[in-house]
Amino acid sequence: MDAEEKEAYYQEIIERRSNPSTYYGHLGMHVKELGEGTSRMEMSVDNRLFNAGGVVHGGALASIADAAIAAALSTIVDLNKEKMFTVEMKVNYMAPIRDGEIVTEAKIIQRGKSVAVGESNVYDSDGRLAAKAIATYMIKER
Repeated sequence: MDAEEKEAYYQEIIERRSNPSTYYGHLGMHVKELGEGTSRMEMSVDNRLFNAGGVVHGGALASIADAAIAAALSTIVDLNKEKMFTVEMKVNYMAPIRDGEIVTEAKIIQRGKSVAVGESNVYDSDGRLAAKAIATYMIKER
């Protein structure tokens, strides 16, 4: 794939994962950057994301971590020929988020024929690490 084709492919991934009618859109997630096997996503904090304790719910942090890893994986699979889905994910929560932006950086650390593993770091607006996730994805032919 040449640079122009790669840029068009990345733009298609961004559009799919930023569609307001999807779960990503419902939570307000946006893909900000894609690279080969990497991604960066953001999500603004608002009260829809809060748990009863007044901080962003761990499920919202897990969702953006998973979404960012999937976006990173999308850059190194052929979405026209392959499908992928999360089969396992572990999240460690380290600090609460109460306001601002949630920034997530993800990368694929291993990609085999049928299994891939990725990791994601979730930060608050001040750059403080709030969560770290590692996920395993199954890759199958369409």
